[in-house]
Amino acid sequence: MKPFNRFQIFLLFGGIFLLAAAGCAGSGDSPALPEVSSPAAPTAVPTFPPTPVPTEAPLPTAVTTPLLTDTPDVAKSCLIGRWIVTDMAPYFQTAFEGTDITYQGTSGNAWYQFNFDGSILLEAIEFTQSASIKVGTTEIPMDVILDGVGFASYRIEGNKVIFNNQQTSGIVFQVEVFGERTDLEVGLLGDAAKGEVAFLYECVGSNQLQLTPPLNDYAVFPILLERYK
Repeated sequence: MKPFNRFQIFLLFGGIFLLAAAGCAGSGDSPALPEVSSPAAPTAVPTFPPTPVPTEAPLPTAVTTPLLTDTPDVAKSCLIGRWIVTDMAPYFQTAFEGTDITYQGTSGNAWYQFNFDGSILLEAIEFTQSASIKVGTTEIPMDVILDGVGFASYRIEGNKVIFNNQQTSGIVFQVEVFGERTDLEVGLLGDAAKGEVAFLYECVGSNQLQLTPPLNDYAVFPILLERYK
């Protein structure tokens, strides 16, 4: 047998291809088309409730602070308010005990201001207590002078008002004799150099106050004051 040459092989494959094509055409069936899947329906977009519009923040509730919770004795004291110095003669009468002294009156003004917060103001405008001292047959004029402004803190202990933190550099409390002035031993706010100083106090009714400085172990008459109206 002769071997196939290239031309014969080509004819053989060409015939096979034609027969296959003819068979497909004669059957009347069209070749099946590949199925095309429909695109999936779009997923529904999730909805969210509308974001609430922020409202104005409520204002903080005011909290009331009780007054003077740390100094109840001061708050309840009859000292609170302004007191006018009306008479210092009884005080000086005993402070200068042993002298023949005659009081002739007062001039100017002086007052204490006791505050709820435990502070005190002492203010005087040329407050002068005039008197004369008799030495033998001679009358010697004398003036006790209070002038300026002073400050201090105070607290209450029983029948005592205790002054501390005195600022008395702006106030004068002196006695003047023959034109010579001398500082008195205890000022009307006490002696700042000695620290705390306790005065006795007593309210007489609602409109009178007596303050007794610590001279001679309080063995002096008090300073007399009236409530300012």
